[in-house]
This record gives sequence, structure tokens and C-alpha cells, in this order.
Amino acid sequence: SGAGWAIAVLDTGIDKTHPFLAGKVVSEACYSTNDSSENATTVCPNGLEEQIGDGAGVNCLASGCDHGTHVAGIAAGNGPDFSGVARDADLIAIQVFSRFEDNASHSLCRNSGLPSPCVLVYKRDYVRGLERVYELGSSFDIAAVNISLGGGRYTDAATCEARNESAKRAVDNLRSIGIATIAASGNKGSTNAIEAPGCISTVI
Repeated sequence: SGAGWAIAVLDTGIDKTHPFLAGKVVSEACYSTNDSSENATTVCPNGLEEQIGDGAGVNCLASGCDHGTHVAGIAAGNGPDFSGVARDADLIAIQVFSRFEDNASHSLCRNSGLPSPCVLVYKRDYVRGLERVYELGSSFDIAAVNISLGGGRYTDAATCEARNESAKRAVDNLRSIGIATIAASGNKGSTNAIEAPGCISTVI
């Protein structure tokens, strides 16, 4: 049932007021980017690129911001009629996405097949999220990190890891203290490639 353990969800944040997740969020953080060159803005509640503490890991406000709550429910939701995989586990909510808005000069949402404004992720932000989980390893019994996101297209681990060194290092640090990193393989229908960070050899 996951009792006594926590699952870290690096995603679009978690609606901790949802009855399926009530009382489950035990730690929160947000890592999000302001980048005028890509028309990206932070979604951290404090308006900065980093926030740690109560309220920091809430779900963002844009198209797709329900994703993290959905993932958290699959992992650890607990309801009267059905439950997630580990119904008694706690949750660590780490919001790692940024808000993008298309205009005449920017089309990242459209190019990703999403309505504008949308949320997308920078590698540096989810790596900071992984590093935060490592810091929390001394305070919580963390079973796993869930990362339902990805980018790029890699057909071998060596190339993947060479281009994602910071993520590889963060994943290996977590592995060294017994925390598994679980990541999506990709949502683009590829039959011969995996997205990062799922392509890293030490990621499940």
C-alpha cells in the first residue's frame, strides 16, 4: 500500500485539495523559468524561479496544468471506491514546468501541438527538482521519483547520457541512496527511440 513511504512527482504541480489526494502532500517545491527569448514565464506562486515550502508545489494555471494532479492520483490517490497504486503513500509535489505563450515571434506551444498558453519544461528545472528530492532523502523515506515528461529522441543510452549529463548525475545520486527514478519513454509514437530523461540507463 506504500504506507510509510513517499513518492516524489515532478510535474505541473499537485492540487492537494483534491479529495483523492487529501492530506497526502508532505513537501512542496517549484522550479520554473523566466526566459524572454522564448516568451517563457515562471509559474511559481511567488513569481520567482524557485520556491520551497507550503504552497510551492500547487498545480500551475494554464492548459495542461491538471497533468501532475492526474499522475499523483495514479501513484497514490486514495478514495472510497478506488485508489491509486500506492494508496497509503505520501506525496512530494515538485512543480517543474514553465508557461509559454505564442505570438508573432514565438510558436513553441503550436509546435508542440498544444493550445497557447501552454506549459513546457526546461531540463534545468526538472534537474533542480531531482536535486531537491536528493536533499529530502534524509528527511523522508522516498521510494521513487515519477517524471511523466520527456524530450528529444535517442536510440542509444550513450548519446542520451552525453547530451543529458546533469540529469544522469542527478539520477545516479538518487540511485545511490536507494531512490528509483521512473520516467516516461515518450508520447510521440516512436518505435525505435526514447525521450530524455527516460533514455538514461539508470532510469526505469
